[in-house]
Amino acid sequence: MVRSVGARPTRRPRGTRVLSTRTAGSLRHMLEGVLAPGGTASEATIPGYQLAGKTGTANKPDPATGGYSDTKYVASFVGFAPARDPRLLVAVMVDEPGGGKIYGAEVAAPAFQEIMSFALPYLRIPPD
Repeated sequence: MVRSVGARPTRRPRGTRVLSTRTAGSLRHMLEGVLAPGGTASEATIPGYQLAGKTGTANKPDPATGGYSDTKYVASFVGFAPARDPRLLVAVMVDEPGGGKIYGAEVAAPAFQEIMSFALPYLRIPPD
């Protein structure tokens, strides 16, 4: 994560593959479906780019009951682009969303779309 300290390059630890290439490709294909027509975040597309991601909605713990709250949530969307050759990953977490919307597709995916729509051309990542 740190390329250098001062003028001295840091050593990068060697990575370890935890998923086979085939499994990673299958998973990527599934995550592309989230943004495809009929997917849970189909409105968060960006013309010219194939995106992949995952929505999430979780009940927060309720300290009063020791269980999960029926009224407090965390909504999320994590996605990357371009899907076939990822160059950028964006994670959006919304703690206790309001306005009657609680789902990651409703509150986090639109923010993901805005951030990606700005960041991809800004970072000169070409459409695929």
